[in-house]
Amino acid sequence: MGSIRRFTAVLGSATLVLGMGVGFSAATVGLGASSAGAAAKFKACIVTDTGGINDKSFNASAYQGALDAQKANKNIKAQYLSSTSQADYAPNINNFIGQKCGIIVTVGFLMDAATAKASKAHPTQKFAIVDDAPTVRKSDQLLSLQYETDQAGFLGGMLAAGQTKSGAVATYGGQEFPSVTLYMNGFVAGVRYYNKTYGAAVKVLGWKPAAGACSLSKCNGTGTFVGNFTDQTAGKTDTTQFFADGADIVFPVAGSVGLGSIAAAKQAGAGHSVMWVDSNGCISDKADCPWFVGTVAKGVEPSVAAAILSAAKGTFKSGTYVGTLKNSGTALEYGGVAVPAALKAKIAKAKAGIIAGTISVNPNNYPAS
Repeated sequence: MGSIRRFTAVLGSATLVLGMGVGFSAATVGLGASSAGAAAKFKACIVTDTGGINDKSFNASAYQGALDAQKANKNIKAQYLSSTSQADYAPNINNFIGQKCGIIVTVGFLMDAATAKASKAHPTQKFAIVDDAPTVRKSDQLLSLQYETDQAGFLGGMLAAGQTKSGAVATYGGQEFPSVTLYMNGFVAGVRYYNKTYGAAVKVLGWKPAAGACSLSKCNGTGTFVGNFTDQTAGKTDTTQFFADGADIVFPVAGSVGLGSIAAAKQAGAGHSVMWVDSNGCISDKADCPWFVGTVAKGVEPSVAAAILSAAKGTFKSGTYVGTLKNSGTALEYGGVAVPAALKAKIAKAKAGIIAGTISVNPNNYPAS
């Protein structure tokens, strides 16, 4: 299905388009870190959410995007501040404003209010926010980076449904807000679609979608949530319970909490696996690759890199970037667990149908399992 880490932004000589409703296509940004010299003039500043820079998920991906931009443009210096609690958001943002950062990238839906307030108070400061579109956006210097992860989540649900041996799979979230539940909704839709299309009867534990369709701003239902993105012990406990209830594949949408799910899978032994989230698990956490059936990924790294590079070039545009299967802003990536070619073909066919608009990612369009 390809790797999101390897799809990158347009770095044409004229402009980099990343504005309202516009996607970006593939060229070369480059991967890995490189150090900028002391004379670097453009600071690319990342404020992480509470999961920290080493969450192997969306915080790590955002900072890697800054490092990618630094490698592509030697005049860029990437740096970050970690938030250990929500009380750190505003101070960290203000710290970077004081440092005269060329662009400040905040990571996560929970930074909505702090980012919106800072953007309004400092209308010439460039901002990008991952996984959110602040409701207060009086600034023309604020770019929202969002991703229709229910599309790739659908493919992840199909993968789980086709791989399960127990006939049950599960998903849970860190905190209950749309950028989390959108993944879970798509996952359930993929399982239900697989059941209907291929005569299976796979059950999904951990999430029951509400009536109606989901959007980037609203995706309701009832399910299991840890309440944060840091408690790996809780992630292990919930995953162990899902295994006890009959699931053999668990999809945590919870940042570093998901590391607890990996620990639970190892403890449960062969036949138990994890679907990773945000950033390809076999790249971000190579040691645990054998436990990953796949990753439902989103293009945080390349979209952050593109935003930074455009800001450094003077071509930055505010608005909203939305990543989809069509523009490779979200994707299913296979892991270390072997997947039959026939199942991969079914998933590829469904991907084409979603892109064409002939397959719905709304779970309510399929019979509940």
